[in-house]
Amino acid sequence: MPSIISLPEKVWSRIAAGEVVERPASAVKELTENALDAGADRIRVSLKDGGRLAIIVEDNGSGIAFDDLPMALMYHATSKLREISDLERISTLGYRGEALASLCAVADVEIRSRQAGDENGGLIRTHDGKIIEHVRAKCSQGTRVQVSDLFNALPARRKFLKSASGELRRSAVFLREYAVCNPSVSFFLEHDGKEIFSTEGSGDRKRVIAKIWPEGAEIQTVKISSEHMNLECWFQSRAGISGRGDVMAFVNGRAVNDPVIKSAVATAARELAGNWALFFTLEPSLVDVNIHPAKAEVRFRYPDEIYSSLHNAVKRLGSPMPFTEISVPKVSTPVKISSSSPRQGWNFHETPTRTQSYDKTEQFEIFDDTVTETESASVNFIGQSSKGYLLYDTPEGIALIDPHAAHERVNYERIRSLAEKSRNVQKLLVPVILHPTLALEVAEYESALKDSGFEFANTESGVEMRSAPSIGSVEFEPEALLRASLRALKNNHDGDTREILWRTWATMACKASVKLTTRLTEDEALSLWREVKECEQSSVCPHGRPVMLELTNEYLLRRFGRE
Repeated sequence: MPSIISLPEKVWSRIAAGEVVERPASAVKELTENALDAGADRIRVSLKDGGRLAIIVEDNGSGIAFDDLPMALMYHATSKLREISDLERISTLGYRGEALASLCAVADVEIRSRQAGDENGGLIRTHDGKIIEHVRAKCSQGTRVQVSDLFNALPARRKFLKSASGELRRSAVFLREYAVCNPSVSFFLEHDGKEIFSTEGSGDRKRVIAKIWPEGAEIQTVKISSEHMNLECWFQSRAGISGRGDVMAFVNGRAVNDPVIKSAVATAARELAGNWALFFTLEPSLVDVNIHPAKAEVRFRYPDEIYSSLHNAVKRLGSPMPFTEISVPKVSTPVKISSSSPRQGWNFHETPTRTQSYDKTEQFEIFDDTVTETESASVNFIGQSSKGYLLYDTPEGIALIDPHAAHERVNYERIRSLAEKSRNVQKLLVPVILHPTLALEVAEYESALKDSGFEFANTESGVEMRSAPSIGSVEFEPEALLRASLRALKNNHDGDTREILWRTWATMACKASVKLTTRLTEDEALSLWREVKECEQSSVCPHGRPVMLELTNEYLLRRFGRE
C-alpha cells in the first residue's frame, strides 16, 4: 500500500496553477482584473500566436513598489485582503493572491512596474517558478507583465490549447466584455502586431456596445431597482434567432458566468430574444464571490431578485417579439393558396392563421409539389379539426396527422439526404460583411465551415461571407445559418463535423415547419400525406413526437360492433 507523502512545491504549485490559469484567456483575464483594481484607465494587451507564445498586458495604474515585487509573485500574497472578515465584503476583482504566482508556475514571467512619484521602477524575471532577476529599471508609471511560453512547464495542459485564432477569440471576447463594463477605460488588443479591438475610454457605454453587437437593430436600455440590488439592462433584438443570443453579465463589475443569471436570462428570452448586457449592483456582503477557482460563479443571498429584476426589465423593454415565428419555407414548386369548402362537422377557417400576412392568391410554396388526382385517388382528405389536426380517409381506415410534426420529419429527412449525397453551395448575390467578433469565430473554424459550403474573403471592409450551404427547400438568412453552425461546431467534441452540421440545419428546418394552427388546403394536406409516407421514418418527428395516428378498418369494425 503506497504511503502518504507531501508533494514537492514544483508539483503542487502546478496543480494549483491549473485551476487559475486554464488557457491564454485566463491569463489575460487575471492580469486585466489586476490592472482595473490598480485604477488603470488605459489597458493594452498584446498577444503572439493567440497568447501561446507571449501575452503582454500594460496599464497605467498605481504600480507595484520595487521591494514588493518578489512578494507579489508568492502564493496568497495580496494587497486587497487583511483578515477573514474581509471575505464577507469583497469589492475588488482580485483578492486571493494566486494569479501572478500561478503564472510563474507555468510560464516565464517578466514584470516592469513603477509607482507615481518614483524616479525609477523595478524589473523582476522568473524562470521555472524561480526568481532569476530583480533590479531597478527605467519604466513608465503603471505595470507591464509579459508571460512567455505559457504551459512550457505543463505540457499536459499545453496540448489541449486551441488554435491561435481560437485562443485569440477567447481573449477578445473577454476584453470586449470588460470594455463594456468599464467604458471609461481605454482598451487595446493586438495580435501578432495587428490591431484587433480598441475603445476610446470616453465613458459612453452605448458606444462601446455598438462596437460589439451587430449593426442595424436598435440598442435599448432600462434600469430596474429592487430592495437589495439595481440592474442596468441593455438589450438588442435579433430577428430570426431563437434563444437568448449573446449574454454579458456582471456583478459589481465582475464578469460572471453564473447559473442563476443564465437561468433567468433563458426565461426572459422566451419573450425577448437577442443580445443582453446585464449589470447587477448590490452590497458586497450580499454576494459571495469566493466559490469558484476562476471567480466565474457567485452566490446571491437573494437570488429571487435576479428573476424579478429581469422580468421587470422585459416588461419595460417593450412588447415581446414573435421570435419563434419563422418565415414560411420556400421550395421549388408552388402550391396555390385558395379557400377550401368546409366539410360538415369540422371547424374550418378560410383564412390561414399565420402571423405573416399575405394575399391568398399569391404563389405560396410549402411542399415540393402538388399531388395529382391520380396520386391521391386512394386517399381522401376529410378536413382539419379546430385544433389543427388533419383527417384522412385511406383504404386501410382513418388517419390523423399532426401537420407540424409531419413537416418537421419531411424537412429533417430532406436535409439529411442532401447532406449525405453532396455538398450544395449557394452563391450570395450580396456578400455579407461579418461583424469583427463573428469574424474571429469564423477564423477558428474556417476549415470546417468551408468544407460544409461557406466561403469567406478578406476585403478592405472586413471579412465577407460570399457563399453558404444550400439546404434544399428551407431558406434562412445566411448569417443566422452561419451563427447556428458555429454554435454547433463549438459544442462538437470529437464528433463527425458533417453530421453535426446537418443535424443543426435540420433542427433549424424543424422550427420553420408549418405550425399546428396553420390552415392547409386540400392540395397541401394531400401533398403532406404523400411526403410523410415517403419518409424513411414516418411515425415520429425528429424529436420523438408522434406524427400520425391510424385507426384501421378492422379496429373500427370491432369498436362499433360491426364484426
